Amino acid sequence: MQADLSTVEAIFAQKLACGEPVTRQRAFRALQDWIKEQSAARPFNEADMLRLCKGLHYVLWMQDKMLLQEELADRISQLQLVFTREEERVLFVESTFKNLAKEWYHIDRWRMDKFLMMMRRLLRVLFVHLSSLKWKKSVREPYWEAFRRTTISTDKSFPDGLKFHFAAIILDEMDNAGGTTEKQITACLKPFAELLGIRGISDYLFDSVLEEIFATILHQKSEEIASKMEADGDKDFDYVALGKMLFDIGKQPETVSKRRRKLYDLVRRFDLAAKGCDPYHFEPPKPEIVSFSSDSKKPRLNGEDSQNREGSPASKVMKSKKLLKKKKKTERIGLKTKNRTKFGSKRKPGKIH
Repeated sequence: MQADLSTVEAIFAQKLACGEPVTRQRAFRALQDWIKEQSAARPFNEADMLRLCKGLHYVLWMQDKMLLQEELADRISQLQLVFTREEERVLFVESTFKNLAKEWYHIDRWRMDKFLMMMRRLLRVLFVHLSSLKWKKSVREPYWEAFRRTTISTDKSFPDGLKFHFAAIILDEMDNAGGTTEKQITACLKPFAELLGIRGISDYLFDSVLEEIFATILHQKSEEIASKMEADGDKDFDYVALGKMLFDIGKQPETVSKRRRKLYDLVRRFDLAAKGCDPYHFEPPKPEIVSFSSDSKKPRLNGEDSQNREGSPASKVMKSKKLLKKKKKTERIGLKTKNRTKFGSKRKPGKIH
């Protein structure tokens, strides 16, 4: 197996990233045949699978043309169906994620999008495969155990950026695959709720999972109510079970108070959704209507009232202050006038003879 993998890696570097479509197609057919032969003869172990996924990673790394990147990501994702055993498919998905995590900090921002796209395409193929098997627990659970070790884990060696991206795409891809029941969806989302209860995760990851998974479900319910649509069977959720799941996490003594408040806020919204109400309903405040009746208007002052107001002590004080200011101003102007000649120049003091 070791020698065969070395030979196959050379084929990857030379053929799979080639610009000629015919060469790429032939190389992938040869790779698929080789995987079938090796899988039938002896199952892939973890070391073999990691080495295979590493070769596929660098094949995608070397491809810079956008359309060819999409084609390559689809072909790599389809390879999981070539393996003859379900255990090998689980190992292929887990090894792809592990290898991506290992190389994550070496990926520049111009190449990052294509690897995130490959992650989405990998889940898309996987969920369509699980949907064809009606999401049986015996088939589904090994994949979710692999997710618990990688994308839904507390492992610090696995980047939070990949965990966030996984949380952002899983609901979309499950919805696209279809075929899930309320109970199955709740079981699939349980690891995310358990992750929220672990104190060691970062606030960034906590907020990301809370927003991308649970708040997204509530926003979908809010949009359905606002547009008066009925949810399809595959898209509906057990709001009571999801709310209880978050409540159980929030009441744990090790949960931080700041996070507990966020969890309980979503629990309250899930309770509203379960009752058929809009979880994000907002009523704008009603403006106060001010009545301008004739009784409320103040009457104008007549002559007698104005005289009384002028004769009040306060008005007398104000008048005296004004007169005093006017007198001081007049005195200052008079002093300046005395010191000037008729032509406007200042008067010079006369000499004493």
